[in-house]
Amino acid sequence: MGESAKSNAYSTEIRPRIARAREHAFATIGGRAVPAVQPRADRLAAAGQPRVDVISRISLQRWIALATLVLLFGAAAGTAGGLVALQLRDDPGAVATAGPTPEAPATAVAEGQQLRDALDEALPAIVTVLADLPDEPQPDGRVLERQNIGSGVVVSDQGHVITNYHVVEGAEVVTVVLSTGEHRPARLVADDSPYHDMAVLRVDPRGLRAIEIGDSEALRLGDRVAAIAGGLVNFENQVKVGVVSATGIDFPRQGVVLRDMLQTDAAINHGDSGGALVNLQGELVGLITTVVRQTPAGETVEGVALVHSSNSLRPVVEAVLATGGNPRPRYGIERVGSQHLPVTPELATEQGLPVPAGALIIDVAEGSAAADAGVLPGDVVVGVNGISVDTDRPLVNLLEVASAGPSAELTIMRDREQLAITVTPFPRSARKEALDG
Repeated sequence: MGESAKSNAYSTEIRPRIARAREHAFATIGGRAVPAVQPRADRLAAAGQPRVDVISRISLQRWIALATLVLLFGAAAGTAGGLVALQLRDDPGAVATAGPTPEAPATAVAEGQQLRDALDEALPAIVTVLADLPDEPQPDGRVLERQNIGSGVVVSDQGHVITNYHVVEGAEVVTVVLSTGEHRPARLVADDSPYHDMAVLRVDPRGLRAIEIGDSEALRLGDRVAAIAGGLVNFENQVKVGVVSATGIDFPRQGVVLRDMLQTDAAINHGDSGGALVNLQGELVGLITTVVRQTPAGETVEGVALVHSSNSLRPVVEAVLATGGNPRPRYGIERVGSQHLPVTPELATEQGLPVPAGALIIDVAEGSAAADAGVLPGDVVVGVNGISVDTDRPLVNLLEVASAGPSAELTIMRDREQLAITVTPFPRSARKEALDG
């Protein structure tokens, strides 16, 4: 598609959306007219920045035909040039034969038995997650049926299942499939996106077995771990064994830095999103999220998979189990892609924005704290509590820090006028529908 065609397509989809959002905001809170902006999805990443994707999930029916496609998640920047997480198919490995294996040392035999015992504990808690998305009309009149496939982990005897938020985002129907092949309807009860790529589902708990959540801080480099995910073909769970290769990683994605990630060399592939990383006690120590395959220069990277650590997820999971909702304060503008876009110099030039960095607001959740405070689509947030919004300090992370206090003071550019707007967030459980974004 040519540049003009891309621009026209983007204008058709996004410009009316911002205009409608502004019109509704003015009808609700009043204000002066602000020209609509026209951000472009294909310009989210600045030139030279790495591109980061989450583990791909597409319909099982199209998996073989489309296995090499990837889902663009956005731009990230790192001190060492960054990494690119790509979604690759599960290629069958070559079959080889070998001679007799020498007798294993006693320590290896003991560790092997410990791993088998751990898998006996963990495997029953792993499920497959199917998320049916809205049909997508095609230019030729046909309708594309869309379905995400991922994995999930049962974390309570009341039927709570955690998975990646990107697996179920935008889904009309969510189904959990047990390793026996039984399908059970699921509902989304909470999420912690964009701070963690995690959602909490709930299903009929009959016969389910929950996993124990372990202490990820107890892990040491070289510790043996297993990545367990739901099966793609017959829903039987799959196991890949590796070691902990790094801890405490801050990993940049488009518009957010994911904190306290674990790195493992366990082989992570298509459909593993939302699966479990378990230790030799069979405890959950991580939620599978991202696999890294290439550098920005296109050089191959092997054995780099990143997961959310169990200790970073535990407070949210425990709060949801206790209260039924996520108490994390929400603003109504923190969703990357649906509520704001990171501003790059290229995007700023293209759209005539008054600043080269910040967060361009494209939608404000109705009834949210930001809407109540007067934030409008088209505003560019350039600071939070006096700290500049940029690639290294995204809006999401600054709002997360600000949520520890009673309010956040946003520095906003509206046209070429600088404004200070104070936003007082409220808990995720309050006015939930207004914040689903």
